[in-house]
Amino acid sequence: MAQLNLTPDPIVIGAQAAIFLANMIVVKKLILEPYLTVRSRREASTGGSQDEAQALLKEADALGDKITSRMRAAHKDAATTRDKIKSDAMTKRAALLAQAETEAKKEQARILSEIETNLKEERSRKDATIKEIAEGFFAQVTH
Repeated sequence: MAQLNLTPDPIVIGAQAAIFLANMIVVKKLILEPYLTVRSRREASTGGSQDEAQALLKEADALGDKITSRMRAAHKDAATTRDKIKSDAMTKRAALLAQAETEAKKEQARILSEIETNLKEERSRKDATIKEIAEGFFAQVTH
């Protein structure tokens, strides 16, 4: 039967350790370090983009609040101006109506006075007109 030798050979162990260390150095330099560099750049880029997006969202919210407050102020100013213009218009309307009513009453009084004057003149001429018509009629009948 063959005998099994379990005693470690220092030359084989040294050679295997050297191969392992050489592989570790090669893998570290050619694969691990470039991978970690790319990964850190990607995380920085993604994280920076996310931070920038968060900052832009905060800025957009602030601008939205600013726009909303300006809109409210403009609406309030417009309502105040509208109420003032409406009040002024109502005052002018009331003054114009009062003036028109006064003028209408004056015109009505003048026309009534003119009608009364014309009526008095016609009544005073009534007897003369009746006499004239009667004389004309009598003249036509007798001729």
